[in-house]
Amino acid sequence: MVFSNRNKICLFIIAILILATACTNRMKQASRNDISSSEFPAVDTLFISTEYSNSKLLDGDASTTDFVILQEDDNTMFADINQIIDAFGKYFIVDTYSSRRVVSFDHNGKPVASYGKRGNGPGEYVAPWDVEVSSEYVYILDISRRKLLKYSHRGDYAGCQNVPFDSRGFALLENSKVLFNLEPSEETNCQLCVTDSGLNPLSYMLPYPDGYVGGWATDNVFRKNDNGISYYCSPSDTIYRIDYNGNLIGKRLLKFEKGSIHASAKIDFLAAEQRGKLTRGMHLLNNPVELSNGICFMEVTDYSDEGTYVVALNPANGMHKAKKFAEHMSIYDVVIPCTSNKNNQVISYLNQMAADKCYDFNIMPDSLVEALNEGNRLLAIYSSHDSIE
Repeated sequence: MVFSNRNKICLFIIAILILATACTNRMKQASRNDISSSEFPAVDTLFISTEYSNSKLLDGDASTTDFVILQEDDNTMFADINQIIDAFGKYFIVDTYSSRRVVSFDHNGKPVASYGKRGNGPGEYVAPWDVEVSSEYVYILDISRRKLLKYSHRGDYAGCQNVPFDSRGFALLENSKVLFNLEPSEETNCQLCVTDSGLNPLSYMLPYPDGYVGGWATDNVFRKNDNGISYYCSPSDTIYRIDYNGNLIGKRLLKFEKGSIHASAKIDFLAAEQRGKLTRGMHLLNNPVELSNGICFMEVTDYSDEGTYVVALNPANGMHKAKKFAEHMSIYDVVIPCTSNKNNQVISYLNQMAADKCYDFNIMPDSLVEALNEGNRLLAIYSSHDSIE
């Protein structure tokens, strides 16, 4: 049978329509599994204060703090740190905004590999926003091109997948499923989506509030710990808990001592800021770092006191410690909580600018001071105090 060009064009259009219909039906089928936050009761409430207390949760010294000098070379050089992952014997560093690089170091600070580079070619990315690590691969979410790229631990490019929606965070689940945080859209307008290994949507969760725009950039919307996956998108007043099969299993409420920020900022943060609505109240800057014993470390903006605080909180007994950033801070304090490790320690980082603000910077060992002065960055590993005096 011979087809004319006109018939070929018609068949092509029909094929496209069938494919589009299939995709639409698949999206509709997944959207029927929408899960609302109201279906799950709060498991607890975190009361967050920036008042000083007598807890030792943030206090450290040379005996409880270890430092790792990140010995950058030409292949692993970066400008700033937006995310740290401690996995499989390596520290993975994500620089989202400046050099736009993803690199790794071993636990002694020696360079291991870099993963991709900035560009539009195979294995390259434009905006590496979030990273996940499995035993085989390092995954990078490029939010600009809607790509999920993967590399070997040595840095070899191993392929990519198209992400079917705008997303700013993801987490690997069991059974090869993937959890994504979605940007608001007319199609689904949900915060979370679980996909299969091919990134086909399976279910959606947590519809956005009416009129939601966003505006605050949260670097770590997902964190994994012994209790599951915590999901937090600042400046919300709720942290959600998801199990490793992608099921929403609970939520914890945030209660701020000086109240939440203006309600309009939770819908459109930038507009509220421009209209002068951010003059009081508090909110978290990022997803808290939660240890397996339940202790949380977090950065808090207090608009009532015009400052940023590092707060440690033990929900079991309600005790906390708050220290204003760059005010009476020690080099052995948790300056910028970034992540935790399997030994129940908090990992922070120091550059020279942050270290210079600490009153006891010059009492550090000469090798660390010299490394900072030469432009190196340090990772600080803290063993937390969970006792109260």
